[in-house]
Amino acid sequence: MKTRNHHLNAFAAGVALAMGSLPVIAQPPVVNPVGTSVRAIMAVEKAATAPSFNRAEQTGLCLIESVVSLLAARTNDFGCAKRVYDLAVFTTDNDGVGQAEIAYGVNEGGTTLNATLSPTVSIGTRCKVNEAEGMNLLSGVPVVDYDGTHGWNRTNEIFYSNAKIDLRDPQTMSIINYSEAKIKDYYKQVLNGKAWEFGWGLEDINKFRNASSVTNTPDFYYPVQKWQDLSWYTHENGGEGQLNVRNFKMIPRSASACKIFVEVPEGGVFNGSGEFEATGTVTVGPNIVY
Repeated sequence: MKTRNHHLNAFAAGVALAMGSLPVIAQPPVVNPVGTSVRAIMAVEKAATAPSFNRAEQTGLCLIESVVSLLAARTNDFGCAKRVYDLAVFTTDNDGVGQAEIAYGVNEGGTTLNATLSPTVSIGTRCKVNEAEGMNLLSGVPVVDYDGTHGWNRTNEIFYSNAKIDLRDPQTMSIINYSEAKIKDYYKQVLNGKAWEFGWGLEDINKFRNASSVTNTPDFYYPVQKWQDLSWYTHENGGEGQLNVRNFKMIPRSASACKIFVEVPEGGVFNGSGEFEATGTVTVGPNIVY
């Protein structure tokens, strides 16, 4: 039987070779509704160029993405009532450090995140982010721990984030454990004489659940939210720099009205002499106008 199958396979291969035919791939019974949009995204990225972020910008953008992920985790157990936070980010590439202050920062009713950028190696750059020592709060919710290990690929076209986020319930005083992961693409286009770095990606927020002897399940971080992320950034070079981030909650659908918008208006970005500064606001809330 094995010999017979071997001869049949060889015969079929010979016929295909003689006819110059190619394998026929069966078409799916329906068209994937997002297929056209995905192909459009791929076409835009392929026609664009790689971002030209310097180390100070890498640190600053890493901090801003960390701010967004921290606020996204907060919405899971504490809701999406509208809140507007002042945001200030300052970084330097002289020693690869930076800082983001939400609502005036640590010990002032807000939260401060510190970042350290690793030396650049042939494969990319790592960005480590932690909360500052002291009392960090987000609208009354204590931020116990933010432990982020993020990374850029060598051409700045891929940003990956991975964070552990612990918040304290101000009523029960219990710790709620989250984790976060995001992959984001960046690309550059020149529009109307300005160079823009655009970004888009997907983020998930996961929540920790202890092992259960009843269901025989192990400790695990279960996915609880999915967000879509869009961003726009233009350098200050001789003009007015600005930066915008738009995070849209997709899952759960019942909470999909929730959004997180970072607004750094024209003139709110400075980038020069090895420094990156961004001053603006972060708005969290339902049905924010896009």
